[in-house]
Amino acid sequence: MSIASVQTVALLQELIKIESVNPSLSPKGSGEQAVAEHLERFCNERNLPYEFQEVADGRSNFLTWVPGKDPDKRILFIAHMDTVPIDKWESDPFSGEQREGRIYGRGSCDTKGSLAAMLVALSTLGERQPNATVVVAASIDEEFRKLGARAIADSGVTYEGAVVGEPTELELVVAHMGSVRWQIEVEGVPAHSSKPHLGVNAITGMAKVILALDEHHRSLVSRAQHPLVGSSQLTVSLIEGGLELTTVPPVCRIWVDRRLIPGERPQDAIQEVESILEGFRRGEDKINVRSLLPALEDPPPISSESSKIAAVAAAACADVAGTGEQKGATGGSDANQLSLAGIPCVVIGPGRTAQAHTNNEFVEIDQLAKVVEIYQKIMLSY
Repeated sequence: MSIASVQTVALLQELIKIESVNPSLSPKGSGEQAVAEHLERFCNERNLPYEFQEVADGRSNFLTWVPGKDPDKRILFIAHMDTVPIDKWESDPFSGEQREGRIYGRGSCDTKGSLAAMLVALSTLGERQPNATVVVAASIDEEFRKLGARAIADSGVTYEGAVVGEPTELELVVAHMGSVRWQIEVEGVPAHSSKPHLGVNAITGMAKVILALDEHHRSLVSRAQHPLVGSSQLTVSLIEGGLELTTVPPVCRIWVDRRLIPGERPQDAIQEVESILEGFRRGEDKINVRSLLPALEDPPPISSESSKIAAVAAAACADVAGTGEQKGATGGSDANQLSLAGIPCVVIGPGRTAQAHTNNEFVEIDQLAKVVEIYQKIMLSY
Protein backbone atom coordinates (compact mmCIF):
# COMPACT_ATOMS: atom_id res chain seq x y z
CA MET A 1 0.00 0.00 0.00
CA SER A 2 1.06 3.60 -0.58
CA ILE A 3 1.92 5.87 2.33
CA ALA A 4 -1.39 7.70 1.87
CA SER A 5 -3.27 4.40 2.00
CA VAL A 6 -1.52 3.38 5.21
CA GLN A 7 -2.33 6.77 6.74
CA THR A 8 -5.98 6.47 5.71
CA VAL A 9 -6.36 3.02 7.23
CA ALA A 10 -4.73 4.17 10.46
CA LEU A 11 -6.90 7.27 10.72
CA LEU A 12 -10.06 5.32 9.93
CA GLN A 13 -9.27 2.79 12.66
CA GLU A 14 -8.76 5.64 15.12
CA LEU A 15 -12.11 7.19 14.16
CA ILE A 16 -13.99 3.90 14.42
CA LYS A 17 -12.69 3.42 17.97
CA ILE A 18 -14.44 6.65 18.96
CA GLU A 19 -18.11 5.89 19.55
CA SER A 20 -20.11 8.67 17.87
CA VAL A 21 -23.66 7.32 17.75
CA ASN A 22 -26.13 10.12 17.03
CA PRO A 23 -27.78 11.02 20.38
CA SER A 24 -31.04 11.80 18.58
CA LEU A 25 -31.22 8.14 17.55
CA SER A 26 -30.13 6.56 20.83
CA PRO A 27 -30.02 7.93 24.38
CA LYS A 28 -26.74 6.03 24.77
CA GLY A 29 -25.13 7.86 21.85
CA SER A 30 -22.18 10.08 22.70
CA GLY A 31 -22.42 12.28 19.61
CA GLU A 32 -19.63 13.62 17.47
CA GLN A 33 -17.57 15.93 19.68
CA ALA A 34 -14.86 13.40 20.53
CA VAL A 35 -14.34 12.74 16.83
CA ALA A 36 -14.02 16.48 16.17
CA GLU A 37 -11.45 16.79 18.96
CA HIS A 38 -9.46 13.90 17.47
CA LEU A 39 -9.46 15.70 14.11
CA GLU A 40 -8.13 18.79 15.88
CA ARG A 41 -5.09 16.78 16.98
CA PHE A 42 -4.73 15.39 13.44
CA CYS A 43 -4.61 18.92 11.99
CA ASN A 44 -2.28 20.28 14.69
CA GLU A 45 0.23 17.51 13.89
CA ARG A 46 0.15 18.53 10.21
CA ASN A 47 -0.01 22.31 10.62
CA LEU A 48 -3.40 22.49 8.94
CA PRO A 49 -5.70 25.40 9.85
CA TYR A 50 -9.05 24.41 11.30
CA GLU A 51 -12.11 25.62 13.12
CA PHE A 52 -15.04 24.26 15.09
CA GLN A 53 -18.48 25.38 13.97
CA GLU A 54 -20.86 24.89 16.89
CA VAL A 55 -24.25 23.79 15.64
CA ALA A 56 -26.40 22.67 18.57
CA ASP A 57 -26.14 21.35 22.13
CA GLY A 58 -22.36 21.40 22.22
CA ARG A 59 -22.12 19.48 18.93
CA SER A 60 -19.79 21.03 16.37
CA ASN A 61 -18.86 20.62 12.74
CA PHE A 62 -15.10 20.50 12.17
CA LEU A 63 -13.56 22.25 9.16
CA THR A 64 -10.04 22.33 7.81
CA TRP A 65 -8.69 23.69 4.53
CA VAL A 66 -5.83 24.39 2.15
CA PRO A 67 -5.88 27.83 0.50
CA GLY A 68 -6.11 27.93 -3.29
CA LYS A 69 -4.52 30.16 -5.89
CA ASP A 70 -7.85 31.91 -6.44
CA PRO A 71 -9.10 33.12 -3.03
CA ASP A 72 -12.59 33.75 -4.42
CA LYS A 73 -13.21 30.10 -5.29
CA ARG A 74 -13.93 27.31 -2.82
CA ILE A 75 -14.91 23.67 -3.14
CA LEU A 76 -16.20 21.58 -0.28
CA PHE A 77 -15.53 17.98 0.70
CA ILE A 78 -17.91 16.77 3.40
CA ALA A 79 -18.49 13.54 5.32
CA HIS A 80 -20.39 13.03 8.54
CA MET A 81 -19.02 11.98 11.92
CA ASP A 82 -22.22 10.57 13.45
CA THR A 83 -23.30 6.96 13.11
CA VAL A 84 -26.47 4.99 13.64
CA PRO A 85 -26.79 2.89 16.82
CA ILE A 86 -25.33 -0.59 17.18
CA ASP A 87 -27.49 -3.66 17.61
CA LYS A 88 -26.42 -7.29 17.34
CA TRP A 89 -22.81 -7.22 16.31
CA GLU A 90 -20.89 -10.48 16.27
CA SER A 91 -17.75 -8.62 17.35
CA ASP A 92 -16.72 -5.30 18.89
CA PRO A 93 -18.41 -2.57 16.78
CA PHE A 94 -15.65 -0.11 17.72
CA SER A 95 -12.62 -2.33 17.14
CA GLY A 96 -11.55 -1.06 13.72
CA GLU A 97 -10.36 -4.61 13.07
CA GLN A 98 -8.48 -5.24 9.84
CA ARG A 99 -8.90 -8.64 8.17
CA GLU A 100 -9.38 -10.08 4.69
CA GLY A 101 -8.71 -6.72 3.06
CA ARG A 102 -11.41 -4.94 5.04
CA ILE A 103 -11.77 -2.58 7.98
CA TYR A 104 -14.66 -3.47 10.27
CA GLY A 105 -16.61 -1.26 12.65
CA ARG A 106 -19.59 1.03 13.01
CA GLY A 107 -19.17 3.93 10.64
CA SER A 108 -16.42 2.27 8.61
CA CYS A 109 -18.24 2.86 5.33
CA ASP A 110 -20.94 5.27 6.57
CA THR A 111 -18.97 7.54 6.52
CA LYS A 112 -15.75 7.56 8.51
CA GLY A 113 -13.99 5.89 5.59
CA SER A 114 -14.84 8.83 3.33
CA LEU A 115 -13.86 11.29 6.06
CA ALA A 116 -10.47 9.68 6.68
CA ALA A 117 -9.76 9.62 2.93
CA MET A 118 -10.70 13.28 2.49
CA LEU A 119 -8.46 14.37 5.34
CA VAL A 120 -5.48 12.35 4.13
CA ALA A 121 -5.99 13.60 0.57
CA LEU A 122 -5.95 17.19 1.85
CA SER A 123 -3.03 16.72 4.22
CA THR A 124 -0.81 15.11 1.56
CA LEU A 125 -1.19 17.80 -1.10
CA GLY A 126 2.24 19.04 -0.04
CA GLU A 127 3.53 21.84 -2.25
CA ARG A 128 0.82 21.31 -4.86
CA GLN A 129 -1.44 24.28 -4.30
CA PRO A 130 -4.98 23.76 -5.64
CA ASN A 131 -6.63 26.33 -7.89
CA ALA A 132 -9.60 26.76 -5.54
CA THR A 133 -9.48 26.73 -1.75
CA VAL A 134 -10.33 23.19 -0.64
CA VAL A 135 -12.38 22.84 2.55
CA VAL A 136 -12.94 19.49 4.24
CA ALA A 137 -15.88 19.45 6.64
CA ALA A 138 -16.75 16.77 9.16
CA SER A 139 -20.44 17.26 9.82
CA ILE A 140 -22.79 16.36 12.65
CA ASP A 141 -26.27 14.86 12.59
CA GLU A 142 -26.43 13.54 9.02
CA GLU A 143 -28.24 10.44 10.23
CA PHE A 144 -31.16 12.41 11.69
CA ARG A 145 -31.86 15.99 10.60
CA LYS A 146 -28.63 16.96 8.84
CA LEU A 147 -28.19 19.97 11.11
CA GLY A 148 -24.46 20.11 10.39
CA ALA A 149 -24.87 20.41 6.63
CA ARG A 150 -27.66 22.92 7.11
CA ALA A 151 -25.35 25.07 9.26
CA ILE A 152 -22.72 25.02 6.50
CA ALA A 153 -25.35 25.94 3.90
CA ASP A 154 -26.55 28.82 6.09
CA SER A 155 -23.05 30.05 7.02
CA GLY A 156 -22.82 32.60 4.21
CA VAL A 157 -19.64 30.97 2.87
CA THR A 158 -20.04 30.18 -0.83
CA TYR A 159 -18.85 27.00 -2.55
CA GLU A 160 -18.70 26.38 -6.28
CA GLY A 161 -19.25 22.67 -5.77
CA ALA A 162 -19.20 19.92 -3.17
CA VAL A 163 -18.12 16.30 -2.96
CA VAL A 164 -20.18 14.40 -0.41
CA GLY A 165 -18.67 11.24 1.04
CA GLU A 166 -21.11 8.33 1.17
CA PRO A 167 -20.69 4.66 0.22
CA THR A 168 -21.07 4.51 -3.58
CA GLU A 169 -18.36 1.92 -4.42
CA LEU A 170 -16.45 4.80 -6.06
CA GLU A 171 -19.33 5.44 -8.48
CA LEU A 172 -20.30 9.02 -9.27
CA VAL A 173 -23.77 9.90 -7.95
CA VAL A 174 -25.20 13.13 -9.35
CA ALA A 175 -28.83 12.78 -8.21
CA HIS A 176 -30.57 11.19 -5.28
CA MET A 177 -33.77 11.25 -3.31
CA GLY A 178 -34.93 13.56 -0.58
CA SER A 179 -37.50 12.83 2.10
CA VAL A 180 -40.21 14.27 4.26
CA ARG A 181 -41.15 12.48 7.48
CA TRP A 182 -43.98 13.17 9.88
CA GLN A 183 -46.46 11.56 12.27
CA ILE A 184 -50.14 10.89 11.69
CA GLU A 185 -52.46 10.47 14.67
CA VAL A 186 -55.88 8.89 14.97
CA GLU A 187 -57.81 9.87 18.10
CA GLY A 188 -60.42 7.48 19.46
CA VAL A 189 -62.51 7.19 22.60
CA PRO A 190 -61.45 4.90 25.46
CA ALA A 191 -63.82 2.30 26.89
CA HIS A 192 -63.61 -1.04 28.65
CA SER A 193 -62.82 -3.76 26.16
CA SER A 194 -65.83 -5.76 27.43
CA LYS A 195 -68.05 -2.96 26.01
CA PRO A 196 -66.16 -1.83 22.93
CA HIS A 197 -69.29 -0.26 21.41
CA LEU A 198 -69.00 2.50 24.01
CA GLY A 199 -65.63 3.58 22.64
CA VAL A 200 -63.95 4.37 19.35
CA ASN A 201 -60.98 2.18 18.47
CA ALA A 202 -58.10 4.35 17.26
CA ILE A 203 -56.07 1.34 16.09
CA THR A 204 -58.94 0.11 13.91
CA GLY A 205 -59.25 3.58 12.41
CA MET A 206 -55.53 3.77 11.80
CA ALA A 207 -55.60 0.38 10.07
CA LYS A 208 -57.90 1.88 7.42
CA VAL A 209 -55.61 4.88 7.06
CA ILE A 210 -52.56 2.63 6.63
CA LEU A 211 -54.26 0.62 3.88
CA ALA A 212 -55.09 3.86 2.07
CA LEU A 213 -51.48 5.04 2.39
CA ASP A 214 -50.27 1.72 1.02
CA GLU A 215 -52.53 2.26 -1.99
CA HIS A 216 -51.09 5.77 -2.32
CA HIS A 217 -47.59 4.27 -2.36
CA ARG A 218 -48.57 2.02 -5.26
CA SER A 219 -49.87 5.05 -7.16
CA LEU A 220 -46.57 6.85 -6.57
CA VAL A 221 -44.59 3.93 -7.98
CA SER A 222 -46.75 3.95 -11.12
CA ARG A 223 -46.01 7.61 -11.85
CA ALA A 224 -43.37 8.79 -14.30
CA GLN A 225 -39.95 7.92 -12.91
CA HIS A 226 -36.81 10.03 -12.64
CA PRO A 227 -34.25 8.63 -15.12
CA LEU A 228 -31.51 8.25 -12.48
CA VAL A 229 -33.41 7.86 -9.20
CA GLY A 230 -36.58 5.96 -10.07
CA SER A 231 -39.98 6.43 -8.47
CA SER A 232 -41.25 8.18 -5.37
CA GLN A 233 -41.91 5.99 -2.33
CA LEU A 234 -44.02 6.05 0.83
CA THR A 235 -43.43 3.81 3.84
CA VAL A 236 -45.30 3.56 7.12
CA SER A 237 -42.22 2.84 9.21
CA LEU A 238 -43.33 3.05 12.87
CA ILE A 239 -46.59 2.52 14.76
CA GLU A 240 -47.64 2.89 18.39
CA GLY A 241 -51.03 2.87 20.06
CA GLY A 242 -53.23 1.81 22.94
CA LEU A 243 -52.99 2.09 26.69
CA GLU A 244 -53.29 -1.45 28.03
CA LEU A 245 -54.86 -4.79 27.24
CA THR A 246 -58.43 -4.21 28.42
CA THR A 247 -59.02 -0.68 27.12
CA VAL A 248 -60.32 0.34 23.71
CA PRO A 249 -57.30 2.30 22.39
CA PRO A 250 -57.91 6.05 22.47
CA VAL A 251 -54.93 6.98 20.29
CA CYS A 252 -52.70 5.51 17.59
CA ARG A 253 -49.76 7.16 15.80
CA ILE A 254 -47.67 6.22 12.82
CA TRP A 255 -44.55 7.66 11.22
CA VAL A 256 -44.64 8.21 7.47
CA ASP A 257 -41.40 8.24 5.46
CA ARG A 258 -42.07 9.78 2.04
CA ARG A 259 -39.12 9.65 -0.38
CA LEU A 260 -38.97 12.50 -2.88
CA ILE A 261 -37.46 12.40 -6.34
CA PRO A 262 -35.72 15.51 -7.77
CA GLY A 263 -38.31 18.14 -8.59
CA GLU A 264 -40.77 17.13 -5.85
CA ARG A 265 -41.46 19.46 -2.91
CA PRO A 266 -42.07 18.28 0.67
CA GLN A 267 -45.19 20.44 1.07
CA ASP A 268 -46.79 18.89 -2.02
CA ALA A 269 -46.14 15.37 -0.74
CA ILE A 270 -47.73 16.25 2.61
CA GLN A 271 -50.73 17.81 0.88
CA GLU A 272 -51.37 14.64 -1.12
CA VAL A 273 -51.57 12.67 2.11
CA GLU A 274 -53.71 15.37 3.71
CA SER A 275 -56.26 14.91 0.92
CA ILE A 276 -56.46 11.22 1.81
CA LEU A 277 -56.91 12.02 5.51
CA GLU A 278 -59.62 14.56 4.72
CA GLY A 279 -61.54 11.80 2.99
CA PHE A 280 -61.53 9.78 6.20
CA ARG A 281 -62.55 12.79 8.30
CA ARG A 282 -65.53 13.45 6.04
CA GLY A 283 -66.31 9.82 5.20
CA GLU A 284 -68.76 7.37 6.67
CA ASP A 285 -66.50 6.39 9.59
CA LYS A 286 -65.70 10.02 10.52
CA ILE A 287 -62.20 9.00 11.61
CA ASN A 288 -60.58 11.69 13.75
CA VAL A 289 -57.21 11.72 12.01
CA ARG A 290 -54.61 14.46 11.60
CA SER A 291 -51.02 15.06 10.64
CA LEU A 292 -48.68 16.13 13.43
CA LEU A 293 -46.60 18.91 11.92
CA PRO A 294 -44.05 20.40 11.34
CA ALA A 295 -42.47 17.57 9.39
CA LEU A 296 -38.80 16.68 9.08
CA GLU A 297 -38.06 18.03 5.60
CA ASP A 298 -35.06 16.95 3.55
CA PRO A 299 -35.66 18.22 0.01
CA PRO A 300 -34.06 16.29 -2.86
CA PRO A 301 -30.85 17.96 -4.04
CA ILE A 302 -30.64 19.65 -7.39
CA SER A 303 -29.36 17.19 -9.97
CA SER A 304 -25.78 18.10 -10.88
CA GLU A 305 -25.38 16.32 -14.23
CA SER A 306 -24.14 19.40 -16.09
CA SER A 307 -22.06 20.97 -13.31
CA LYS A 308 -18.31 21.53 -13.35
CA ILE A 309 -17.84 19.48 -10.18
CA ALA A 310 -19.52 16.51 -11.88
CA ALA A 311 -17.26 16.79 -14.93
CA VAL A 312 -14.09 17.04 -12.84
CA ALA A 313 -15.19 14.17 -10.59
CA ALA A 314 -16.09 11.97 -13.57
CA ALA A 315 -12.60 12.39 -15.00
CA ALA A 316 -10.98 11.56 -11.66
CA CYS A 317 -13.16 8.48 -11.11
CA ALA A 318 -12.49 7.20 -14.63
CA ASP A 319 -8.74 7.73 -14.32
CA VAL A 320 -8.36 6.00 -10.94
CA ALA A 321 -11.12 3.41 -10.74
CA GLY A 322 -12.65 3.02 -14.18
CA THR A 323 -15.90 4.50 -12.88
CA GLY A 324 -17.35 7.96 -13.56
CA GLU A 325 -20.63 7.17 -15.28
CA GLN A 326 -23.33 9.40 -13.81
CA LYS A 327 -25.58 7.46 -11.44
CA GLY A 328 -28.57 8.03 -9.19
CA ALA A 329 -29.19 6.78 -5.66
CA THR A 330 -32.24 6.19 -3.50
CA GLY A 331 -30.78 7.26 -0.17
CA GLY A 332 -30.12 10.74 1.17
CA SER A 333 -26.99 12.65 2.15
CA ASP A 334 -25.76 16.03 3.33
CA ALA A 335 -26.31 17.16 -0.28
CA ASN A 336 -30.02 17.50 0.57
CA GLN A 337 -29.23 20.52 2.75
CA LEU A 338 -26.25 21.89 0.82
CA SER A 339 -28.42 22.18 -2.29
CA LEU A 340 -30.63 24.67 -0.46
CA ALA A 341 -27.70 27.08 -0.75
CA GLY A 342 -27.43 26.38 -4.48
CA ILE A 343 -24.26 24.26 -4.17
CA PRO A 344 -24.01 21.60 -6.91
CA CYS A 345 -23.10 18.32 -5.24
CA VAL A 346 -21.76 14.95 -6.27
CA VAL A 347 -21.59 11.92 -4.00
CA ILE A 348 -18.54 9.63 -4.11
CA GLY A 349 -17.16 7.32 -1.48
CA PRO A 350 -15.78 3.90 -0.60
CA GLY A 351 -17.97 1.08 0.60
CA ARG A 352 -21.30 -0.39 -0.38
CA THR A 353 -24.67 1.09 0.47
CA ALA A 354 -25.78 -2.42 1.37
CA GLN A 355 -23.20 -2.38 4.20
CA ALA A 356 -24.39 0.90 5.72
CA HIS A 357 -26.31 0.56 9.01
CA THR A 358 -25.72 -3.20 9.12
CA ASN A 359 -24.19 -5.41 11.78
CA ASN A 360 -20.51 -6.09 11.05
CA GLU A 361 -20.24 -3.03 8.80
CA PHE A 362 -16.99 -2.87 6.81
CA VAL A 363 -15.18 -1.01 4.05
CA GLU A 364 -12.69 -2.48 1.60
CA ILE A 365 -9.12 -1.22 1.92
CA ASP A 366 -8.63 -1.26 -1.85
CA GLN A 367 -11.49 1.22 -2.25
CA LEU A 368 -10.07 3.41 0.52
CA ALA A 369 -6.76 3.62 -1.34
CA LYS A 370 -8.43 4.54 -4.62
CA VAL A 371 -10.78 7.12 -3.17
CA VAL A 372 -7.90 9.06 -1.60
CA GLU A 373 -6.46 9.41 -5.09
CA ILE A 374 -9.86 10.34 -6.55
CA TYR A 375 -10.44 13.03 -3.95
CA GLN A 376 -6.98 14.47 -4.42
CA LYS A 377 -7.33 14.60 -8.20
CA ILE A 378 -10.57 16.54 -7.80
CA MET A 379 -8.91 18.90 -5.32
CA LEU A 380 -6.10 19.65 -7.76
CA SER A 381 -8.12 19.66 -10.99
CA TYR A 382 -11.07 21.85 -10.10
